[in-house]
Amino acid sequence: MLTKTQIKNNLKKIRIKEKFIIIHSDVTGLYFKNFSLQELWKIIKSSFGKNKTYIFPAFTLKNKKKKWDYHKSKSDAGIFSEYFRNNISQLRTIHPLHSVCIFGKNKNKIKIGPSLSSFGKGSFWDWACNSKDVCNLSLGLNLGGGATFCHYSEEFMKVSYRKYIELDIQVFKKKNKKIDRKFLYFARKKKFSNNWKKLERELTKLSLIRKYVFPENDYSILKMNTNKVTKFLIKKINNNSLYLIK
Repeated sequence: MLTKTQIKNNLKKIRIKEKFIIIHSDVTGLYFKNFSLQELWKIIKSSFGKNKTYIFPAFTLKNKKKKWDYHKSKSDAGIFSEYFRNNISQLRTIHPLHSVCIFGKNKNKIKIGPSLSSFGKGSFWDWACNSKDVCNLSLGLNLGGGATFCHYSEEFMKVSYRKYIELDIQVFKKKNKKIDRKFLYFARKKKFSNNWKKLERELTKLSLIRKYVFPENDYSILKMNTNKVTKFLIKKINNNSLYLIK
């Protein structure tokens, strides 16, 4: 178990110049005595900067009710994400699968949709991947679990191993008003799987990923700029449409 001082000291080594920070997280390696998510959030915010704008995935991938509600639909992206959604977030983007929650002084500069598809034109992920000022952090996760934005490149390039599916989910926005249109997801066909390990190795080799490891317990954090990685991926997929496939 770490101490709060150890966590703070390790996090302060991670210099982030971007104004916007997307955080995917598995916080089991960040436990400290009398652990609380409230205290962890304070440590994160003070370490990376009070003037940053923070973005957490609030994905609802296990939606059995076939209904998505701006206020009520819980995040399936971990306990820290759900804490952020309930207690910190000031805005939530609208999509029945891939919404995010946002807090910070520059929150109104972010496109919150709604966009018809998860990663399509006008979506939050479209904005995040085309902005030079967005950092993606994967806390305790590898690339496969902590870099959702990589799917944007697949949809942008309309890769053949994915196809659009229409989601049978009712969507209700902030004032409980139903959105009368169907949302889409550019889903991977069943016989294919992404090769995230290969991509992580290549991005690390090219210094497009910076990896930080806590010496006390080997907890790792991946840092990357969304725009730089997106440009790399689009170029690779343009040369080989199956670049991201095993």
